[in-house]
Amino acid sequence: MSSNPLYDDLKTRKRQKLAVYVVAVLISLGVGYVVASGGIKIGFVLILLPLMVVFLIVAFNHPSILMHMVVAMGFLITLLSRYVPGNVPFGLSTDGFLVLIILVLLFHQREKFDSKFLTNGVSMVLLIWLGFSILEMFNPLARSKVAWFYANRGLSFYPALMAILSMFVYRDKKFLKAFLIIWAGFSVFGTLWGMKQLYFGVSAVEQQWLNAGAASTHILFGKLRVFSYYSDAAQFGASQAHTALVFGILGLYSGKSKLRYAFLGVAVLSLYGMLISGTRGAMGVLALGGFTYFVLTKNFRVVLAGVIIAGGLFVFLKYTTIMQSNYQVNRMRTALSSGDPSMMVRKRREEVLAHYLSDKPIGGGIGSAGYWGKRFSPGTFLAEIGTDGHYTRIWMETGIVGLWLYLGMLGYIAFYLGRRLWFMPDSLLRQSLVAIYSGYLGVCLASYTNGLLTQIPTGVLVFVGLALVYLGTEGELD
Repeated sequence: MSSNPLYDDLKTRKRQKLAVYVVAVLISLGVGYVVASGGIKIGFVLILLPLMVVFLIVAFNHPSILMHMVVAMGFLITLLSRYVPGNVPFGLSTDGFLVLIILVLLFHQREKFDSKFLTNGVSMVLLIWLGFSILEMFNPLARSKVAWFYANRGLSFYPALMAILSMFVYRDKKFLKAFLIIWAGFSVFGTLWGMKQLYFGVSAVEQQWLNAGAASTHILFGKLRVFSYYSDAAQFGASQAHTALVFGILGLYSGKSKLRYAFLGVAVLSLYGMLISGTRGAMGVLALGGFTYFVLTKNFRVVLAGVIIAGGLFVFLKYTTIMQSNYQVNRMRTALSSGDPSMMVRKRREEVLAHYLSDKPIGGGIGSAGYWGKRFSPGTFLAEIGTDGHYTRIWMETGIVGLWLYLGMLGYIAFYLGRRLWFMPDSLLRQSLVAIYSGYLGVCLASYTNGLLTQIPTGVLVFVGLALVYLGTEGELD
């Protein structure tokens, strides 16, 4: 007896639907049992597991999404760590995304491997610095291998991996646009969050953070140094200055750009964010970054106009008392004072360090100073004296040899990319790359007083940005 195809198809669909119901019920019972016996956290992980699988499948075919997540988490790690209870190690998300990108490139690389992304000037000097920092693990003066691991992630591993992996996965102009949109979105959000703190007060969680000791550096003369959702006011101010510079340059492009006025709006908001942070070192980002842009315009009149504007601002802050009653202006003005107490303390500390490090050419070991030094080798000289700046920390941990190698790396990258940009024809793409490059030089200068190149989100934006500048000058973003 022949079967009816329609009847058989109906039976098959019913069996499939029944199977789906049975599986759904079994999963629900399983999750319920796990929650009852192991807690809500484990059950929450199980519920998220299918979403994670879907994300991995999508990311495996589109690795650029993983780099987008690295950039986004550069902004979000501090926010999540501050507000999500349970001491969840959100900082390791960066490591996880970078490892996933490597696995995707190794096992599912659609395009042929191109060695130029490993042998270009940017990648080579970052890898040389990475190699030196690995050798520092065997520094006889180093107190802790664990401290070396934690400190070296932001110092050499992240910069090399972020820059090189970005070159592999960001080879299209749409990724440059996505990078800028992510950057702008989180920066504007940061400005608005900072304005909320200034005009409506900090949240209970933020007040708890201030009470735990941060108030000594964030409440000066009864005024709050706004820190938004960033790690502190210094990072917030520097990041906002970095954003204001980059998007201000983008907004100045005279050619066709649909987002020109949006970029200018981001720049104005970020400049305000920098001012309310009370971070004086952030002015270095605008100073050198702005000068770099003026030079790369290759227009003498623009350079002259920039020098006049910068000179006028310098005279306003250094030699006048106009708007002295405004806290933000007053705070910026102290940065140019030769008798500024914090600058005098920094100079005295450098004199002490010069004597201590005179017979230690490779320093005291990575992780021996600053936060990691206090955590893993408390009571030691380098851990307790304080770093007061990124380059001072490099000097303390890697000695004069490491300091010159590091400065040489930054200088070579500046020369290598600057030369390529100089000979690149004018276009909106060149304007975007010049903006990112100018931001890099500005951050390098401002890192004298703050560890910006190893902090989030600035460090992430800088090294991913360098990759995009290389790709653009190489013709990969056309």
